[in-house]
Amino acid sequence: MTLGIAGGMGVQATALFYEKLISLQKVGVEQDYIDVLIYSKSSIPDRTAFITGKSDQNPYPELIRAIETLRRANASCIAVPCVTSHYFLKDMMEDYCVPIFNMLKEMARYVSDAGYKKIGLLATVGTLHGRFFHTALAECGIETVEPKPTDQAALMEYIYAIKKGQPSDPAVLRGFADVLLSQGAEAAILGCTELSVAVKGYDNGYIDALDVLARAALKYIKG
Repeated sequence: MTLGIAGGMGVQATALFYEKLISLQKVGVEQDYIDVLIYSKSSIPDRTAFITGKSDQNPYPELIRAIETLRRANASCIAVPCVTSHYFLKDMMEDYCVPIFNMLKEMARYVSDAGYKKIGLLATVGTLHGRFFHTALAECGIETVEPKPTDQAALMEYIYAIKKGQPSDPAVLRGFADVLLSQGAEAAILGCTELSVAVKGYDNGYIDALDVLARAALKYIKG
């Protein structure tokens, strides 16, 4: 089987996802690693801007082109390491028969299995506005705590700085998470893959969406 990665949203998150896939595999020889096709289509329009009505550039057609390219290259299944793009997941799954991993349900299952009942969500405005992550968690009986508007605006600046390749301070992200924990959250989800980039190399205690997606993809492919 071959895993297709519809990436570029953003580019560092795509690269980190591939790194996680590699690090999670225990192999005897390099031929034991799974086959992977990566399409880093960074030209896909801004998902948050469209979802919140600040842009009329619909990302969906370009996202579908990325998936179609991977399908034609014989990808057996597809991972999309961008949480906000899951706003379009239902349409993507209806338009294509190739399996597309549902990061939202995988995360909700993981959080539920870990016994959490109230979780903090650090994500883009688009993800919060679309409520699709909230819905997936609620279906597993999990309450979601999100940042207040002023904190969310600052978090978006933090996310977009990472997308532009600027350095990020993990302590700033920790501050956003600590506010959610003070409001009763038992843990915090990194619900935007740029935030996974921000804490790369740190033993951080977050629940990382990229980790959950990588493990789900490997479990599917390796059986």
